[in-house]
Amino acid sequence: MAHPTPLHPRQTKRPAAHADASAIPRVLPVTQPGRCAAAAGAGVFDQVAETDPFLSIDRFRRHGACIPPHPHAGCVVATYLFPESTTSLRCRHAHHGDDRLRAGDLLWLEANCGTVHEDIPESADGTARGIRMIVSRAGRHARGAPAQTVVRAEAMPHWREGAVDLTLICGQWGEHHVARAEGERTTLLQLDWRDDGLRTLTIPCDGRRWVALIAQGEAALANHALRAEGAGAQAMLLPPGAWQLAGRAGARLMLAGGEPLAEPVVYRGNFAARDESDLVALTRRYQQGAMGTLTPIYASSSD
Repeated sequence: MAHPTPLHPRQTKRPAAHADASAIPRVLPVTQPGRCAAAAGAGVFDQVAETDPFLSIDRFRRHGACIPPHPHAGCVVATYLFPESTTSLRCRHAHHGDDRLRAGDLLWLEANCGTVHEDIPESADGTARGIRMIVSRAGRHARGAPAQTVVRAEAMPHWREGAVDLTLICGQWGEHHVARAEGERTTLLQLDWRDDGLRTLTIPCDGRRWVALIAQGEAALANHALRAEGAGAQAMLLPPGAWQLAGRAGARLMLAGGEPLAEPVVYRGNFAARDESDLVALTRRYQQGAMGTLTPIYASSSD
């Protein structure tokens, strides 16, 4: 390209429209997921004071890795497979959930009072790449039965804005929305650059909190460089406003938004609880078998 788009454009912004919102984007620490060593990647963990309602948002890459069955409670586990993944995942939980997650699909698991869960690559030779969000439900739906649904790739809105292709994976963005029975506004938006390009990203002032995570390539947002190199990534907390966004061809940025619960939460061992006593009760439920069990299965050699 003779005149490539600069990755440090002049910063412009519209101030936040409510007094409690910070008007300055902030870079978030990104670490590798110690809880899930079999899935290489990086993301935002254990920063719920900044990212509420998100307990974690991470980019993962799995090649033939089988993670043993493990419990979740008091949260949503949302797993999105990038379209270029070369294997599907078989996703099961102990309360009769069993779905095949294909490339480009989203799995939405409401763990509620607790269940044992696993997702296994269906090809030992393929690679599953994507984004996983853990969304807090601490203190809510405590007696609800676990349930999972799949949003298929063909049900997701796709559109183009200049050099950027956008995919709404769940939730709502402007006039676009993905309907779910839960009626939640938890949103995941994917931006893919076909060519070097510069645009304005407008974060709505509607009560949702927004986190941007670079998934591949190189971009700049609100005058901050974002790069995904190897297993690393970078992330930002975005307040309402209009922010300059530039990206190189092949870059991918994920934007997650959710309504803060603004309530205490203790997140430990995949359990999201209101306090330590609630956490002890969830742990006891698991130890007593009330969250069910799964007999492990293993990936086959081909899809």
